[in-house]
Amino acid sequence: MSDIDQLKEIIPDVIAGFVRYADYLSVPDISPIKNKDTLLPVLKRMKEGGANGCLFYLYDGEMVQFLNTLYTEIKDFPIMVIVRSAEIGKITELLQQLEFKPFMIFLDYSIADQRDNELVVKYTNVVSKYTEHIGLFSIEPIGTVSFFITANQQIKTYLIPFNMLGFGVQNRSLLEMIVNSSENIYITMNPLAQGRIKPRQAFDYITTHKIHGSIVEIENVDINLEAVKFAKYFFETHDFLQIALEFEDHAEVCENCGLGMYRYFPPSGGSGFYCPQCQTTKDLAK
Repeated sequence: MSDIDQLKEIIPDVIAGFVRYADYLSVPDISPIKNKDTLLPVLKRMKEGGANGCLFYLYDGEMVQFLNTLYTEIKDFPIMVIVRSAEIGKITELLQQLEFKPFMIFLDYSIADQRDNELVVKYTNVVSKYTEHIGLFSIEPIGTVSFFITANQQIKTYLIPFNMLGFGVQNRSLLEMIVNSSENIYITMNPLAQGRIKPRQAFDYITTHKIHGSIVEIENVDINLEAVKFAKYFFETHDFLQIALEFEDHAEVCENCGLGMYRYFPPSGGSGFYCPQCQTTKDLAK
């Protein structure tokens, strides 16, 4: 098995994350990213729903602290990070504070979209001390991917915009051709075109092309769970009737406390209920 085939076997394909804003100050205050107390429960629910990894900008020390907590809380959940163009010392300082080795580090578009291989090699040499895998995040993928396919064959993973509307893409048909004609690993960001496409249609289109996985941008929990459901189906499960059954609306009351119980979706499959008061669990009746 080739190196890229081995990477395809282990790299997450249904990814919970937040990559819309490279600058933390630009993130809206209502975003879960600005409220770390609610972010962790959201990630746990998305993981239970089928997400098998996460990706965040390594904004600052506060994000480092959150990611360290996430690593402690969810051990079997690969964490990936994005670093921006900045002083090398600042990037290494943040990476050194991580208490784990990120599964993959992406160099963001402020680096990648300059299409300067020497610059990419410079950053790669620095961050390679902290991870085994390095990718590029491009918001101008047609020119950037085409350039690095020949200029730097060590780069195999690309995070790019890719959706059925061509939203955020210069030329959808040309990008489809590039993606389908190369053996690199492509992960799409903004698959729903910022809410313009329903999840089922979005992932139905995406998986007809050689796209390995997708970011599900963290925002509204219900929307996130629906997106994870369809991403999991189209990338992995391929049993829509079963997964639809698991996500049907159900209601259950705890026999001990009399409180309404919450749904949960364990990674092993199936689903059930749990009580937020006494932590009692109950399998979903078949």
